Amino acid sequence: MYTTKKPLISVVIPCYNHEKYVALCIENVLNQTYSNFEVIVIDDGSRDKSPEILKELKKIYDFTLILQENIGLPATLNKALKEFVKGEFFSICASDDFWCLNKLELQFNFMKKNTNIPMCYGKTHYIDENSIVIKSFDKKNNILKGGGLFNDIFTFKIHPPVNYFFKTSIFNEIGYFDENIFAEDYYMNLKIASKYEIGFIDEYLSYYRVDTSFDKINRVAKVSASHLMSIELYKDHPLYGKAKAMVYLSNFRVFSGFTRHKNLAIKNAVNVIGSFYNKNFVISCFKMIVIWR
Repeated sequence: MYTTKKPLISVVIPCYNHEKYVALCIENVLNQTYSNFEVIVIDDGSRDKSPEILKELKKIYDFTLILQENIGLPATLNKALKEFVKGEFFSICASDDFWCLNKLELQFNFMKKNTNIPMCYGKTHYIDENSIVIKSFDKKNNILKGGGLFNDIFTFKIHPPVNYFFKTSIFNEIGYFDENIFAEDYYMNLKIASKYEIGFIDEYLSYYRVDTSFDKINRVAKVSASHLMSIELYKDHPLYGKAKAMVYLSNFRVFSGFTRHKNLAIKNAVNVIGSFYNKNFVISCFKMIVIWR
């Protein structure tokens, strides 16, 4: 795995309760075509069998393993960057996702040609709990692009898939993840996009597992709350109001279809009452009245 022919890439795999998927993730990353990379796996206090599985994998494969008490994903990534990452470049793979085998190589080659860009990403396949590609989700890739993306990311017109590839030095310049903000990707994407262009590779780089758990609704609430925290950092931006409205509208759409979350749906709807012309607003109103489950 280790050579001096190319710059070192550090891959961090944060793991939390992914006993079903973590072996696939690690074995996939270790088979990348790029020749010089290190893998750092941090289990963040998993309550399932993930720690035991990781210990067994460590006996077979060459990677750094850290087992810790739960501190949350943003804090885990900061710990990795400050204490373990040695590479000139840095990438993250969630322990329930996996990559196309040439992912690191494609992104390294892109960054080598575009030295002014600190971060790039590419298209992703969306998969279910059985790792089957969800074809209907492919259209999410159609709007992806590179360049000056702050406005598009800020207002949720674009949400780059989480197959990011960074220059490690960018974190020394703009700072680390905010450990109080649950949705660390939106926060960091905005920080970088506020100062730099972001690169886009028009190829599939990863497989992203869609959350189908019963806890999904609770996660939506946490994510949206953290999105609002990130948006508040740019309250002087002319699109500040629109960005907040997009969060409320998204919440209204999600919560309106669940009986026990109708009150939450109404609270969010009040914040976007002027969006009656929006298709999602109309659909959500219909769900509020018709769907009870």
